[in-house]
Amino acid sequence: MKQDVPTTVGAASSRPRNRTYRKRRLLRLLALLLAAFALLSAAWYLTAYRPYDAYVSALRAQPGWREAPALPECGVDGEDYTCNVARPGFLSWTGNLGISLPALTLENGEEVVFTESLLIRPRMTGEPELGVILYEYDFRENGVTCASRQLYITAAGEYRPYGDEAEDAANARLLEEHRENVETLLSRAREIWGMP
Repeated sequence: MKQDVPTTVGAASSRPRNRTYRKRRLLRLLALLLAAFALLSAAWYLTAYRPYDAYVSALRAQPGWREAPALPECGVDGEDYTCNVARPGFLSWTGNLGISLPALTLENGEEVVFTESLLIRPRMTGEPELGVILYEYDFRENGVTCASRQLYITAAGEYRPYGDEAEDAANARLLEEHRENVETLLSRAREIWGMP
């Protein structure tokens, strides 16, 4: 007994058309993703990276500015303050500005380059975020050792508490001990960048 097997001419010919359609959809999706990435990159460049040009220009306009050859946008000004501009990394909106007191020269001629520093994180909206790095030195016959402490502060130079009472009290005392240096750094940052 012979059976008739129905044949479908249209089904076999539609497979290549479906593959072509899928390839086109995939290419369109890929093009859309690339366009979105390009727009995001352009938005980042214009809103995060380029605004730091003004900070770099202000830094380079300082009297006696000497840029470090190996570290662009970092150097020493005419008063020996170490300053830098750290632009945001790719697709990050957080960069920072830094300024440190001049290096200390000990009686034996050794230089201590770890000195109090102010870090400023500019924000697109609102006040910048400020922090200080404070050093406690231990001078010995064979040199100097130091320990650092990082604290958040307000634009007025006041301690910004973390929430632990004992630690906050110790940090506030430490900041008070270094008050003169912190005020000097805040004043210098205002002279260079007009902030905080």
